[in-house]
Amino acid sequence: MKIKLLLIILFISLTAIAYGQDFGTQTTGHTSESDTDGRISLRLAGNGSFLTLLIGFIPEGTVGHDNGFDGNFINDGAPIEFYSFLGTTRLSIQALPELTNTNVQVALGYELTAAASYTLSIDAEFLSTDFDIILEDTSQGTFTDLRQTGYTFSGVIGEVNDRFFLNLNYRSGTLSIEDLEETNTDVHAYFINDILSFQTTHTDLKTVELFNIAGKRIFSADYKNKITAQGLTDGFYIVRCTTASGARIIKKIVK
Repeated sequence: MKIKLLLIILFISLTAIAYGQDFGTQTTGHTSESDTDGRISLRLAGNGSFLTLLIGFIPEGTVGHDNGFDGNFINDGAPIEFYSFLGTTRLSIQALPELTNTNVQVALGYELTAAASYTLSIDAEFLSTDFDIILEDTSQGTFTDLRQTGYTFSGVIGEVNDRFFLNLNYRSGTLSIEDLEETNTDVHAYFINDILSFQTTHTDLKTVELFNIAGKRIFSADYKNKITAQGLTDGFYIVRCTTASGARIIKKIVK
């Protein structure tokens, strides 16, 4: 009941600021008994305006419509419209099942009335550090760790509903000792600034995973010869490529 009341209060707050002007850094007055109670608020800001949305991973949440928890987007015509999706329904607040040891992806959409520079960032979050919070930009092929930095892009006038996905990636343990051994000299991986690049004669690579030196997974993606990974600190990383047949290729690289 407490979580339900909190979501309702936050929905009213989100509605109230839908036409707000961005006069500086906005902080949310969330109160919580736990810093990992399963909520994240995202903020899209630019051209002097901003809007936030709330996603809650709660015991009462389902992948369907949750009466009393989900809040439909009602601010059509605002300078910035920012929402998540349930099917084709746009939401300002979305309740989902509690996080478990699996990855979760949430589709995000927006509509802009002015072409300008916009930044998508975390407004506030109370999620377990067992999950990485990764923003995927499908149009640019980039993955950004939102705990490290916001993501700035050039927005154009109109509605875009297939560009951004919020990926909560579960850090499924650490790599095994065997996984730390480099394999296959036919794949060369390296960083050029924020671009993870590959040179290889292989034509059957399907997926790429990036791990930090402790063996914690940072992200996974379909294989491309160039993948943008923003917000990473300099240091050692481990790349694991998987082929169509399931064979794994391990490479150690330095950023």
